[in-house]
Amino acid sequence: MTAITATVIATEAARELVGALYAEHGPISLHVSGSYGVSVVCLTLSELKIGPRDVLMGDVRLSETETVPLYFMTSEVEYWAGSTVVIDVARGVAAGFSLEGPRGVHFTLRKRADPRKRLWDADAILARGAPATYQPRTSTDD
Repeated sequence: MTAITATVIATEAARELVGALYAEHGPISLHVSGSYGVSVVCLTLSELKIGPRDVLMGDVRLSETETVPLYFMTSEVEYWAGSTVVIDVARGVAAGFSLEGPRGVHFTLRKRADPRKRLWDADAILARGAPATYQPRTSTDD
């Protein structure tokens, strides 16, 4: 398992839900998979089998002593590394086996842009047209 840090922020709703799930199920973790779009799955620590393709990106702090780890599959690390990851909650069905599913809500993620990074000139980008070939993301892209 590799550790790569990102700034992880949980909204009040997400912290409340993580806290409630922790109180109900004991130690839990969050795992982000990008296989079919980005999905966040919440499982007990005993249910989540961390492997070599899982990367610890940060945690959700519940108290001074209690945290819930946030793992990403390696396929998602390049996009999210070095960013501010915002965990939130939305109404609707969660992944079938995620602990919050029976509550009728699911965790969501969004990436907050770093204002210190370069600014994009949308008009200039559009004027250039579509790129000739696929350009892979770099660690400086948002």
